[in-house]
Amino acid sequence: MSELRHLLEYRGDNIFTAMGACPSVCAAYKLLLDGDHEGAEQRFRRILKDNPEDHEALAGLAVCVAEDGGKFLTAEKLAKKATNMDRKSAAGYIALGYINLRGGRLQDGYGYLMKAKHLAPKDPRLQAGFAIYDRERPPVITGLSRLHPVNRTLNGVRNLRRNPAAMALAVVGTLGCLYLATNLVA
Repeated sequence: MSELRHLLEYRGDNIFTAMGACPSVCAAYKLLLDGDHEGAEQRFRRILKDNPEDHEALAGLAVCVAEDGGKFLTAEKLAKKATNMDRKSAAGYIALGYINLRGGRLQDGYGYLMKAKHLAPKDPRLQAGFAIYDRERPPVITGLSRLHPVNRTLNGVRNLRRNPAAMALAVVGTLGCLYLATNLVA
Protein backbone atom coordinates (compact mmCIF):
# COMPACT_ATOMS: atom_id res chain seq x y z
CA MET A 1 0.00 0.00 0.00
CA SER A 2 1.26 3.45 -0.88
CA GLU A 3 2.35 5.72 1.95
CA LEU A 4 0.23 8.45 0.37
CA ARG A 5 -2.92 6.37 0.62
CA HIS A 6 -2.27 5.60 4.28
CA LEU A 7 -1.59 9.23 5.16
CA LEU A 8 -4.64 10.55 3.32
CA GLU A 9 -6.95 8.06 5.05
CA TYR A 10 -8.27 7.48 1.56
CA ARG A 11 -11.93 6.45 1.44
CA GLY A 12 -13.70 5.97 -1.87
CA ASP A 13 -13.78 8.82 -4.34
CA ASN A 14 -14.33 11.66 -1.82
CA ILE A 15 -10.77 12.90 -2.24
CA PHE A 16 -11.11 13.27 -5.99
CA THR A 17 -14.17 15.52 -5.88
CA ALA A 18 -12.29 17.82 -3.50
CA MET A 19 -9.26 17.97 -5.83
CA GLY A 20 -11.18 19.44 -8.75
CA ALA A 21 -9.03 17.73 -11.41
CA CYS A 22 -10.35 16.12 -14.57
CA PRO A 23 -11.57 12.49 -14.29
CA SER A 24 -8.57 11.00 -16.12
CA VAL A 25 -6.14 12.72 -13.74
CA CYS A 26 -8.24 11.56 -10.78
CA ALA A 27 -8.11 7.99 -12.09
CA ALA A 28 -4.33 8.22 -12.33
CA TYR A 29 -4.13 9.59 -8.78
CA LYS A 30 -6.32 6.72 -7.61
CA LEU A 31 -3.79 4.27 -9.04
CA LEU A 32 -1.00 6.17 -7.29
CA LEU A 33 -2.85 6.09 -3.98
CA ASP A 34 -3.52 2.38 -4.39
CA GLY A 35 0.23 1.79 -4.69
CA ASP A 36 0.38 1.10 -8.43
CA HIS A 37 3.14 3.61 -9.20
CA GLU A 38 3.96 2.17 -12.62
CA GLY A 39 0.32 2.18 -13.71
CA ALA A 40 -0.16 5.73 -12.43
CA GLU A 41 3.01 6.88 -14.17
CA GLN A 42 1.88 5.33 -17.46
CA ARG A 43 -1.52 6.98 -17.14
CA PHE A 44 -0.02 10.38 -16.32
CA ARG A 45 2.32 10.07 -19.32
CA ARG A 46 -0.62 9.16 -21.58
CA ILE A 47 -2.55 12.21 -20.34
CA LEU A 48 0.49 14.41 -20.98
CA LYS A 49 0.90 12.93 -24.45
CA ASP A 50 -2.65 14.00 -25.28
CA ASN A 51 -2.37 17.34 -23.47
CA PRO A 52 1.20 18.49 -22.70
CA GLU A 53 -0.16 21.54 -20.85
CA ASP A 54 -1.96 19.56 -18.12
CA HIS A 55 -0.16 20.80 -15.01
CA GLU A 56 -2.13 18.45 -12.69
CA ALA A 57 -0.93 15.41 -14.64
CA LEU A 58 2.64 16.72 -14.69
CA ALA A 59 2.55 17.22 -10.91
CA GLY A 60 1.21 13.69 -10.49
CA LEU A 61 3.95 12.33 -12.74
CA ALA A 62 6.53 14.12 -10.59
CA VAL A 63 5.17 12.41 -7.47
CA CYS A 64 5.26 9.04 -9.27
CA VAL A 65 8.89 9.54 -10.25
CA ALA A 66 9.83 10.45 -6.67
CA GLU A 67 7.74 7.69 -5.10
CA ASP A 68 8.71 4.81 -7.37
CA GLY A 69 12.27 5.41 -8.42
CA GLY A 70 13.49 7.93 -5.86
CA LYS A 71 14.67 10.22 -8.67
CA PHE A 72 14.18 13.38 -6.67
CA LEU A 73 16.02 15.76 -9.02
CA THR A 74 14.02 14.65 -12.05
CA ALA A 75 10.82 14.76 -10.02
CA GLU A 76 11.63 18.25 -8.76
CA LYS A 77 12.21 19.49 -12.32
CA LEU A 78 8.85 18.08 -13.40
CA ALA A 79 7.07 19.65 -10.43
CA LYS A 80 8.70 23.04 -11.06
CA LYS A 81 7.58 22.83 -14.67
CA ALA A 82 4.04 22.15 -13.40
CA THR A 83 4.17 25.23 -11.18
CA ASN A 84 5.40 27.34 -14.10
CA MET A 85 2.48 26.13 -16.23
CA ASP A 86 -0.08 27.44 -13.74
CA ARG A 87 1.17 29.53 -10.82
CA LYS A 88 -2.31 29.72 -9.29
CA SER A 89 -2.70 25.95 -9.01
CA ALA A 90 -1.66 24.14 -5.86
CA ALA A 91 -0.84 20.84 -7.62
CA GLY A 92 2.75 21.71 -8.54
CA TYR A 93 3.50 23.15 -5.11
CA ILE A 94 2.04 20.09 -3.38
CA ALA A 95 4.23 17.89 -5.57
CA LEU A 96 7.30 20.03 -4.79
CA GLY A 97 6.51 19.87 -1.09
CA TYR A 98 6.08 16.10 -1.16
CA ILE A 99 9.25 15.56 -3.19
CA ASN A 100 11.34 17.77 -0.90
CA LEU A 101 9.96 16.06 2.20
CA ARG A 102 10.72 12.61 0.77
CA GLY A 103 14.19 13.83 -0.18
CA GLY A 104 14.93 15.00 3.36
CA ARG A 105 14.66 18.76 2.81
CA LEU A 106 12.01 19.40 5.44
CA GLN A 107 11.99 23.19 5.51
CA ASP A 108 11.82 23.50 1.72
CA GLY A 109 9.03 20.94 1.60
CA TYR A 110 7.11 22.71 4.34
CA GLY A 111 7.47 26.04 2.52
CA TYR A 112 6.01 24.59 -0.67
CA LEU A 113 3.15 23.00 1.25
CA MET A 114 2.33 26.33 2.90
CA LYS A 115 2.33 28.03 -0.50
CA ALA A 116 -0.04 25.32 -1.78
CA LYS A 117 -2.22 25.76 1.30
CA HIS A 118 -2.48 29.46 0.53
CA LEU A 119 -3.65 28.64 -3.00
CA ALA A 120 -5.99 25.72 -2.16
CA PRO A 121 -6.59 25.40 1.59
CA LYS A 122 -9.03 22.48 1.25
CA ASP A 123 -6.97 20.30 -1.10
CA PRO A 124 -6.84 16.88 0.57
CA ARG A 125 -3.37 16.14 -0.80
CA LEU A 126 -1.97 18.69 1.65
CA GLN A 127 -2.73 16.42 4.58
CA ALA A 128 -0.32 13.78 3.29
CA GLY A 129 2.49 16.31 3.06
CA PHE A 130 1.84 17.76 6.50
CA ALA A 131 1.66 14.25 7.98
CA ILE A 132 5.07 13.43 6.49
CA TYR A 133 6.47 16.73 7.74
CA ASP A 134 5.15 16.13 11.27
CA ARG A 135 6.55 12.61 11.29
CA GLU A 136 10.02 13.55 9.99
CA ARG A 137 10.85 16.74 11.86
CA PRO A 138 12.63 16.40 15.20
CA PRO A 139 10.63 16.68 18.42
CA VAL A 140 10.52 20.03 20.20
CA ILE A 141 12.60 18.70 23.10
CA THR A 142 15.07 16.30 21.53
CA GLY A 143 15.93 14.56 24.82
CA LEU A 144 12.37 13.29 25.15
CA SER A 145 10.43 10.84 23.04
CA ARG A 146 8.23 12.25 20.29
CA LEU A 147 5.28 10.64 22.11
CA HIS A 148 6.10 12.18 25.50
CA PRO A 149 3.17 14.36 26.71
CA VAL A 150 5.36 17.47 26.86
CA ASN A 151 6.55 17.00 23.26
CA ARG A 152 3.01 16.25 22.09
CA THR A 153 1.70 19.44 23.71
CA LEU A 154 4.53 21.58 22.39
CA ASN A 155 4.15 20.03 18.93
CA GLY A 156 0.47 20.99 18.99
CA VAL A 157 1.44 24.56 19.85
CA ARG A 158 4.06 24.51 17.09
CA ASN A 159 1.39 23.41 14.58
CA LEU A 160 -0.92 26.30 15.46
CA ARG A 161 0.69 28.56 12.88
CA ARG A 162 -0.72 26.28 10.16
CA ASN A 163 -4.28 26.94 11.30
CA PRO A 164 -5.17 30.61 11.93
CA ALA A 165 -8.56 29.73 13.46
CA ALA A 166 -6.96 27.40 16.01
CA MET A 167 -4.33 30.05 16.76
CA ALA A 168 -7.02 32.66 17.41
CA LEU A 169 -8.86 30.21 19.67
CA ALA A 170 -5.64 29.47 21.58
CA VAL A 171 -4.95 33.19 22.07
CA VAL A 172 -8.49 33.84 23.31
CA GLY A 173 -8.29 30.83 25.64
CA THR A 174 -4.93 31.96 27.02
CA LEU A 175 -6.18 35.51 27.57
CA GLY A 176 -9.31 34.14 29.27
CA CYS A 177 -7.20 32.01 31.59
CA LEU A 178 -4.98 34.97 32.43
CA TYR A 179 -8.03 37.14 33.14
CA LEU A 180 -9.51 34.51 35.45
CA ALA A 181 -6.18 33.95 37.20
CA THR A 182 -5.68 37.66 37.87
CA ASN A 183 -9.24 38.03 39.21
CA LEU A 184 -8.83 35.03 41.51
CA VAL A 185 -5.51 36.29 42.87
CA ALA A 186 -6.80 39.83 43.47
